[in-house]
Amino acid sequence: MAPGNINDIVAFVAAAEAGSFVGAARARSMTRSGIAKSVARLEDRLGVRLFHRTTRSLGLTDDGRLFLDRCTQILADLEEAELSMSDGGGEPQGLFRMTAPMTFGRLMVLPLLNDFIASWPRLKADVSFTDRVSDIIEDGIDLAIRIGETRENSSLIIRTLTHQHDVVVASPTYLSIHPAPQHPDDLSGHTCLNYVSAGQKRAWRFVVEGGIVQVKPHARLSLDSGEALRDAAVSGAGLAFLPSYLVDRDLADGRLVTLLADYAAAPVPISIIYPSRRYLAPKVRRFIDLLTRTI
Repeated sequence: MAPGNINDIVAFVAAAEAGSFVGAARARSMTRSGIAKSVARLEDRLGVRLFHRTTRSLGLTDDGRLFLDRCTQILADLEEAELSMSDGGGEPQGLFRMTAPMTFGRLMVLPLLNDFIASWPRLKADVSFTDRVSDIIEDGIDLAIRIGETRENSSLIIRTLTHQHDVVVASPTYLSIHPAPQHPDDLSGHTCLNYVSAGQKRAWRFVVEGGIVQVKPHARLSLDSGEALRDAAVSGAGLAFLPSYLVDRDLADGRLVTLLADYAAAPVPISIIYPSRRYLAPKVRRFIDLLTRTI
């Protein structure tokens, strides 16, 4: 990117933040006309209007708001790149924005994140543990974790971190009353507990006669929390289909029992996703390294 382009972007961001060309000129130690000319050049190159201008006010257009989000991220990345080079060691710093599925995030990612922040005092983190799939570019996310097959655009890097093994489990209390299912078809005669997200029930996946079968058993209880489902299963409320990392300790301690293991489907990928950039910020690179070493 040519220096003039960067200067025009800096002027645009300053005008948007100040709400006026005069305020931007004061903040950047430039003249009002210099700021206005930079913004005009930028609008000419982009072919869009970035500001609504009147004699008394300056407001962003819809295109201007979208462009501001991208420009703010670009300038932050440039500043971090410069800081990391001047520091010599590429120390993670600034704001690290990340999203991960709720249960996996709380159980597997949060302990690592706590240690990561403690190790780098100049770093702050804004993290969302949610099963809602966000737009990484639009939301300015540095790193996302996804479970299952991903359909992302080509501007993103996708790396498989590990795999999730799902198991059908029930408590000994439940199985003392109900005979254990011997085949996925037997689930129709059992009390099942379903995970639901955005109004959609999660399918239970099995291998039957060499093919993948997805079953959505009728459930009297549906919950939007994997940990709540695990608690319900331990209490004897019914059968649940849960990731092994959530129930491994309960299985080892005998609070839950694995069922239908002979029909277990192949594990699903857990991926890390981040924007494709020539320069990868130290905060992202080091946390990816930590994830791949530990999980």
